[in-house]
Amino acid sequence: MAWTTPKTWADGDIPDADDLNTHIKDNLNVVSTHTHSGAAGDGSADLSGLDTETFDNQGSTPAAPGSNKVKLFSESETLKIRAGASGAAVAIALASHSHTIADSTSHTEGLYPNNGVGNDTYEQIHTHTRTPADSTGSAKYVTVQIAVLGIDRTGAGTADTTVRLLKGGVQVASTVTSMTYPNKYTVIVSFYHGSLAASSTVFTVEAKAADGGLNATVLYSGHIVREIRCQ
Repeated sequence: MAWTTPKTWADGDIPDADDLNTHIKDNLNVVSTHTHSGAAGDGSADLSGLDTETFDNQGSTPAAPGSNKVKLFSESETLKIRAGASGAAVAIALASHSHTIADSTSHTEGLYPNNGVGNDTYEQIHTHTRTPADSTGSAKYVTVQIAVLGIDRTGAGTADTTVRLLKGGVQVASTVTSMTYPNKYTVIVSFYHGSLAASSTVFTVEAKAADGGLNATVLYSGHIVREIRCQ
């Protein structure tokens, strides 16, 4: 059914049933079901100059709007959005919105003395698997991985020593220190990792020294993990 431009009446015109059905009944039906497409008889979908919109609180989360659609609504005086055919209701972060830190724990993997350093190839210093305290997957977390190595290089010369962190076997952070030896150095490398709380991740610390690893020894190494979870 489409909108029909209403007839212009003249004095003495007597409308018949077709006139009344076409210009009154049918047009009223179109107005009652129009989709704001902008066509004649259909208002535009754009709201121009809107200053304030008041949303009534929903008694419960409304049904999903459908594919390629979005619903904006108020629930328990919180503005929320729901998108797609089955998307969940998500609160919109406002100026006063904040996250609650659910847990913050520190874990030290320990000190590991007298490790060798790889001769131009990486040698594993330490590895560990980190599983968050909350394993439900309903929360998200951030872990801060910090590796600290004390390296002693004897003999004489200058060469680079590299320390790196791997996540699941893939390098995510590294630091290179040019060492003039004989001397002792402290090398620090860190990485911030965020994921769902159900994730278990393997982190590894490796080190290598240039010039064949000449007289390079890890006197000590420490691996500190700081975990922060938000609801």
